[in-house]
Amino acid sequence: MKKNGKKKPKSGNGPGMIAFGVVYALYSSLFKPHSLGGYLLAFAFSGFVGAIIRIMAQGLDTTQNQKTPESLQKVQGNTGNPEVDELLEKGREMITEIRRENDLIPDSSLSDKLDQLENKCAEIFRAVYDKPSKASQIRKFMAYYLPTTLKMVKGYRMLDERGITGQDAVYARNRIDDALLVVLQGCQKMLDKLYQDDVLDLTTDIDVLEQMLKRDGLSESDLEAAAAQAKRAAQIDEAANRLSGRRTQAGKAEPEQQAKAEQPRWNVDPRYAANGQAQAQKPDEQ
Repeated sequence: MKKNGKKKPKSGNGPGMIAFGVVYALYSSLFKPHSLGGYLLAFAFSGFVGAIIRIMAQGLDTTQNQKTPESLQKVQGNTGNPEVDELLEKGREMITEIRRENDLIPDSSLSDKLDQLENKCAEIFRAVYDKPSKASQIRKFMAYYLPTTLKMVKGYRMLDERGITGQDAVYARNRIDDALLVVLQGCQKMLDKLYQDDVLDLTTDIDVLEQMLKRDGLSESDLEAAAAQAKRAAQIDEAANRLSGRRTQAGKAEPEQQAKAEQPRWNVDPRYAANGQAQAQKPDEQ
């Protein structure tokens, strides 16, 4: 939620000037002043009426046509069950109160957490709105957890508004900020529990659908799947064996090459090569 700060008070100058002009024109047309005193009287009377209209316009709120927050749109309307509708109405009031406190708190970190809290509460109430039978699962959440959270937030706002900056106040602010994280985690677990049965129903429907497709021959059979898996395994084994064979051949060839490299080299004396005799000499005897 973006904060716009305090609203700028309306000046009311526009409506006041319009009223002044209208009254002056009516006065002039009715009484037709011909003297300076008559014009001054018309001017004074018109100014008096314009001032009243300007003051009245300053107190008018022309922003009532703002859209309903998205969080409240999720839980609009009633279910027809009086107990559940009473619970949802209390939930709407709490969402509005969370938003109001959020607008009054300048701390951006806490404001972000309150935004999340507002949205998660709306999702919890929507789960009950969609299925009123889930109302019993959130009664403790409504009776204790959420009111206590709002009490903490109001305390944080009070410390901030009164400018209390002592060590204990700073510690209390930090505790409230940390507590909101715990509350958000609890809200998420609450949502998971509310939709646990729905998730189970979905997985059950998927299992039934798969079984019906197999029964009607519209999906791959278990035998075909096993054969395809065995074929893939055989291909992997074959590739592994080829790689192992190349490594074995490379391992055998390496000692032979090393042995040849270690054998001494012999030279033939050219004096005996002409007579068909060969005398081997080591390189160091030449």
